[in-house]
Amino acid sequence: MPCQSPDCPKPATPSGRLSQPTSQPVQRRSILRGLQGAALACVLAPHLARANGWPAKPVRLVIPFPAGGATDYAARAVGGGLAELWGQPVVFDNRAGAGSTLGTQLGAKSAPDGYTLVMGVPAGISIAPHIYPKLGYDPLTDLVPIAGFAQSPMVVVVPASSGYRTLADLVADARAKPAGLSYASNGSGSLPHLATEWFMTQTRTRMVHVPYRGSALALPDLISGRTQLMIDIIVSALPLIESGRLRALAVTGTQRSNLLPNVPTAIQSGFPDFTVSQWYGLFAPAGTPAGIVTQVERDVKTVTDSTRLRGLMWQRGADVDYSTGTPFAAAVKADWQRWKLVAQATGARAE
Repeated sequence: MPCQSPDCPKPATPSGRLSQPTSQPVQRRSILRGLQGAALACVLAPHLARANGWPAKPVRLVIPFPAGGATDYAARAVGGGLAELWGQPVVFDNRAGAGSTLGTQLGAKSAPDGYTLVMGVPAGISIAPHIYPKLGYDPLTDLVPIAGFAQSPMVVVVPASSGYRTLADLVADARAKPAGLSYASNGSGSLPHLATEWFMTQTRTRMVHVPYRGSALALPDLISGRTQLMIDIIVSALPLIESGRLRALAVTGTQRSNLLPNVPTAIQSGFPDFTVSQWYGLFAPAGTPAGIVTQVERDVKTVTDSTRLRGLMWQRGADVDYSTGTPFAAAVKADWQRWKLVAQATGARAE
């Protein structure tokens, strides 16, 4: 159909002046070509309009974990797509520490001008308020949920040299040796930390927590045997599983991962109540102009619709799962409540 938007350009003569009506016959092919061009201009109009508005300079994306881990990978995948769409660089600002709360707080307290976005994951958004006695921000009021874009199951991994072949083997040994096994996490208050604490309550086991500043630091010690297990995001652990340096005992999704088809779920391993996944989303400091928030929400949808991004996430075991602002905000609040109950049940606290 012809473009009906007032933003659509009218046909122009080679000199750039608007053409005048003509009584000369016009070929059908020329008419169709003109209509197609006008329709395409309508589609591109919102993006072309950015040239004179936001973003007019690089946009910072705060990633509250070190480079090389699951959160960093997901952030760079979607951030790279946004940079191409915007025609402006996205600057990846890795601010690790305190179970992702340092980076999340930095983002929450940044100027709400649209030039700082925050990579959000459960650790800094829905877990931290329940285990840090003096958290310097309130994720439900200091941050605006923009859009969720992916989900990733977790995987229980042990060193390749470990004698554990199944999740039941590990649990049996942990029960026989209270506090005799140590588990790694990518930080106090991280999802791997709380997920393992929750798993211990379900299995009536007790293990020693060894927190690191990100999976990229935790996994080498796990490979060497300094710790005995880790429940990590599949995005981080997958390359080490594929290379034979780690052994996967179970995944924590409701069904097997398409990248680890021979690895059973925790449910299939005899632990029917243990399911947990990591979600990824973008947030902005509270007070960021609504028009910019809406623009980013729409642009994330464009990026996640691309075959390229879906391929990048699939290669690392994550599934694209786009969620707009309002449903995403509701899901974040529900996740916040869930981890509140887990923290209360386990007594987990930031160390």
